[in-house]
Amino acid sequence: MEKIENPPRANYLMGSMRFMGYSFCDAVADVIDNSISAGAKIIKVLFPKTPDESPFVGIMDDGHGMSDKELLSAMCYGSQSNEKARDENDLGRFGLGMKSASLSQCKKMTVVSRKKNKINAYRWDYDEVSKNANEGKWYVLKLSNDEIAELPCYEEFEEMKSDGTLVTWEDFDVIRKANGGQVFQPLTKHRDELLDHLALIYHRFMKEDKIKFFVNFAEITPLDPFLESRSTLSHSIIKQPLKDTNGKEHYIKITPYKLPFVTSMSNEEQKLIGGADNMNKMQGYYIYRGKRLIKYGTWFGLARHEVSKYGRVKVDIPNSMDDIWKVDVMKKSATIPTELAKLLEKTIADLIEKSTKQTEFRGRKVTKEKEKQIYVWDRMEARKGFYSYSINRDNYFIQAVLQGLPDDQKSKVEMMLREIERNIPIHQMHLDHDVNKIDPKSDEEDISELFEQAVMAVEWQHVMGKDYHDAVSCILTAEQFRNSEDLKNKLNKKYNL
Repeated sequence: MEKIENPPRANYLMGSMRFMGYSFCDAVADVIDNSISAGAKIIKVLFPKTPDESPFVGIMDDGHGMSDKELLSAMCYGSQSNEKARDENDLGRFGLGMKSASLSQCKKMTVVSRKKNKINAYRWDYDEVSKNANEGKWYVLKLSNDEIAELPCYEEFEEMKSDGTLVTWEDFDVIRKANGGQVFQPLTKHRDELLDHLALIYHRFMKEDKIKFFVNFAEITPLDPFLESRSTLSHSIIKQPLKDTNGKEHYIKITPYKLPFVTSMSNEEQKLIGGADNMNKMQGYYIYRGKRLIKYGTWFGLARHEVSKYGRVKVDIPNSMDDIWKVDVMKKSATIPTELAKLLEKTIADLIEKSTKQTEFRGRKVTKEKEKQIYVWDRMEARKGFYSYSINRDNYFIQAVLQGLPDDQKSKVEMMLREIERNIPIHQMHLDHDVNKIDPKSDEEDISELFEQAVMAVEWQHVMGKDYHDAVSCILTAEQFRNSEDLKNKLNKKYNL
């Protein structure tokens, strides 16, 4: 059998790889992965500030930098085997990301790197490669010191002084063609989208490793899709062993979270989880490869449920299992291994069950005698699989109202309560709740109204023989009163407790 060399033509292969499907944000993230692998603690993405500037994007870091030989190797397509063992913090995959991601957005990609005070720079220029189409050779350009000094963002890179790397993009043919020749405005739009994208994809690096990310010198605040300060674990963390293609055993870490109700979150907390309007699309698995988020907002083929929108499952996989999870070149897709599917289906089922209980109407039929006055609504099983709801007449506040009325008025209030029970606009409330369109009262209005109700209930308890301390303690266990620290303070102050 004869061996015949048949190398790919540079212009054809590079041209094809420019259209792999990278979005702008995914392309920037692929370059940033190299910065993190290089040990960077500061990462900056720079854009032109005015339309007068020549369009560019600069991605700069203070990582360990590269020598001339290392940089030339890094500029080679397929510079790293996807099968070789890598450091657990290495976010690389095939040795294609920086080049294919960059040239998917522009024709001219330059990399400058400083190591031990020596600066070197190389450039891939698609037009230059195309000029040599007849040869089909991979000609990378080495820049002189004068050419390096003319690069956009180079002044900022020099000011950094430390070792590090700067990647610049120029000549945005893809953006220009898609936007009628415009580049500055589309780049500005991409810049704004990038703020949220990086805040989510790299949130664990920002929080756990204290890496600082900037876009045009504005520091990015990390998102927290699990709201870990307030969420509860739906059950224990799972560490599942799984073998790679070489038979070596690794562990997948699975952490299921159940978020609190949106209506109980502050505006700041809603921003941290990605926005209340995005609750539905952001439910599901969050797959992390070395703390870098690569896929989220999916149950891997299982049906979405309105009740599961409070459920999110963090899954940590090591980079040594890319082939098992089928992590793609762009690191934005993964497929669940078959042997893990059943285990995770049970995790989802448990999570949905808990989320269902949380999302169900807060009323219930209380069976414990000591709790019968706490809840506003009773949830009654009417017939198999169906339920009805009624106002709990034993509730502290309802009792305070009824006990203070003469008998002829009590019957009228009872008629009113039954009319309310029969005419709850349950379908419209459900629709409004799904899209987070129920407008909560302001804290000030809510506390004022609750205080009046609570005082009425306390006074009734006092008339029934309790001292004010016990009366206030009882009232603060009631569903409508028990979660307000401000109300508790106001009652304590009124009754000198």
